[in-house]
Amino acid sequence: MKKILLATTLLAASTGFAAAEVATSGSARMGLIFDGDDAFFTSRIRVIFKMSGTTDGGLEFGAEVRADQASEANSGGTSMDAGKVFISGAFGKLSMGDLDTASNELVGNVSGVGLTGLGDLNELGYVGQTDTSIRYEYTAGAFTAALSAGQIGNEEFSVAVKYSTDAYSVALGYEDGGVFGDEQLALGGSATFGAATVKAVVVDYSGYDDLEYALSVDYDMGAVAITAFYAHQDDFLGEEYFGLGAAYDLGGGAKVVGGIVSDDGDDIIADVGISMSF
Repeated sequence: MKKILLATTLLAASTGFAAAEVATSGSARMGLIFDGDDAFFTSRIRVIFKMSGTTDGGLEFGAEVRADQASEANSGGTSMDAGKVFISGAFGKLSMGDLDTASNELVGNVSGVGLTGLGDLNELGYVGQTDTSIRYEYTAGAFTAALSAGQIGNEEFSVAVKYSTDAYSVALGYEDGGVFGDEQLALGGSATFGAATVKAVVVDYSGYDDLEYALSVDYDMGAVAITAFYAHQDDFLGEEYFGLGAAYDLGGGAKVVGGIVSDDGDDIIADVGISMSF
């Protein structure tokens, strides 16, 4: 991803200087999507601003926001629902803003398919937290721990741990929805076998009777990558989703991407087009 440097050096008070910069990156896509009944053109452009700096004492600080979310981040206050701000050092990393819970950050989801995500039906979902939220992360070697909380007064919190190496990872997370009364336990893992990477996530959500689970396989053949996933979501209906997708790397940040997702074999959605990263 190419970055364009907009600002570089800021002078500090009197004891030296601290380097600061604002960099931009972005993504775009164009193609076709089939919603099960009709086909449509689809396109999107996103620009991301990343700001970073270092204090004289070695603390790193920064912020990140998408251009289309700038007004939400600017108004921010006690309900910042776009962007994030952080400070980090030997003590770990402390972030505020529109954040994923600790469980969502470390456990995550299996891989999805398609140019547009096709409804993100590979995702099992997490108990959300109210913005402005806060998250603390600490990493020591292969081990990472995280703790997060929603806005004060809503009593939401999440805790998660993860152990990760180049060959495999395993993560466990717990979420409490506080005043909203939801609880969720999530277990996830991944393993790489040569060109194939397998991911799995299992979720026990207090609002559903059954466990939810998902599995994906990514197979990298150089310029061509293939992804397949299966997800069982309870949501009172017991839905099952199957997805298959592929991407061909054109070089320079452009890829031809397509995917197809089936809901129990009854409804089929699909898309194809070109994705671009800058």
